[in-house]
Amino acid sequence: MAGPLEGVCVIELAVAIQGPAVGFFFSAMGADVIKVEPPMGDASRYHRGVNNTLPATALGSQFVAMNKGKRSVSVDLKTELGLKVMERLLASADVFVSNYRASALARVGLELEEVTKRYPRLVVGHVNGFGPKGPEADKAMLDGAAQARGGITGLSGAGGEVPMPPGATVADHAGAMQTALACVTALCARAQTGRGQLVQTSSLGAQLWLQMWELQHSFMTGVPLTREGSHHPNLKAPYGVYMTSDDVPIMYVAAMTDESWTAFWLFVDMPEALLLEQWDTPGKRIGVAGSDDGLAEIRDLMTTAIALYTMEEWEAFFSTEPEIIWERVRNHEEVRTDPQNVANDYVVDIDLPGSGKTSTVGTLMAFSDTPTEAAGPPPPLGEHTEEVMAALGFDSAEIKSVRDHSDAEKEAMLIALLGDN
Repeated sequence: MAGPLEGVCVIELAVAIQGPAVGFFFSAMGADVIKVEPPMGDASRYHRGVNNTLPATALGSQFVAMNKGKRSVSVDLKTELGLKVMERLLASADVFVSNYRASALARVGLELEEVTKRYPRLVVGHVNGFGPKGPEADKAMLDGAAQARGGITGLSGAGGEVPMPPGATVADHAGAMQTALACVTALCARAQTGRGQLVQTSSLGAQLWLQMWELQHSFMTGVPLTREGSHHPNLKAPYGVYMTSDDVPIMYVAAMTDESWTAFWLFVDMPEALLLEQWDTPGKRIGVAGSDDGLAEIRDLMTTAIALYTMEEWEAFFSTEPEIIWERVRNHEEVRTDPQNVANDYVVDIDLPGSGKTSTVGTLMAFSDTPTEAAGPPPPLGEHTEEVMAALGFDSAEIKSVRDHSDAEKEAMLIALLGDN
């Protein structure tokens, strides 16, 4: 697969979202990503989620999203031969990525610091829930816990109501982004020093990175920001979400010129808004003053104004005012078909075994000299075990032993889950 990281070999020992999303970044960039799975595979293969009427054989959406373009090797790391396969993989790799807890890695002979010593050119990327240090370094984590701990949930939702977590797994994805960036940075350092290293980050740390401005403001002023519902907590301005007359949400950001601000209020026949001095410059309209003076009044006027017309009428008006920054709030189907997403290959089609063609998130970065290709479908469990083991020098008897062991483990687990009928 072509791309800027073609020739880089990544070994992924990871489950769910945060670790596999790191592997998918490398896969999308053209690296050879070998996903090491236990005999039953990454559990996200089987996660069906809601509104799912696809065949029982269809891969889980979480697994599809995070594992496109990889190769799958299925071995049991609790066996001597399985660990031997893993060790040879690491000896041949450039990057090792995992989101297993450090204690779990140590139990199978992959203690992080020891791995870096054993393979001095290897970049080891480890991401966990709450960071590599401190009393809760090995604490279990799921996405919502990191969102809560990092403060992003506390700023989401309406004031005076129960906090409302964002409608996406932002902690896991942000942790993955930071880990991928750290690994690539370590590869750059290796090009200079010849040495790999251990790089670590966490979902918790990534939540802070997502809120650097908001947290910095609270730290500097000594006054924590509070929930503002459909408005940003640090923008005392008209900026926010409003509903049209046909109940379509619009994100109104700002009128960047006085002429466009005037045109807006004349369009809704509310010229009295133009007399409000608190909003008579572009800077004031994006909340530079940070004052509550006139805030409730302008937001009430904006609510009334947006509710006067349908979405179609607003689209027609905004098309004549390019200096007004706004967007219609999209649902997932609208995101899938958005011409801007399609044109940039942010959304592409892929064929999946068991369920057929579907849309998926594509490669989000464009490279002029080393263009990427769309990643292929995620691999069936253990599809590449034999070819990878053969390339690593294992003989046919060892390959058969791993295959037979994996098949037996899988069968035993299925019986335990489903019974033997």
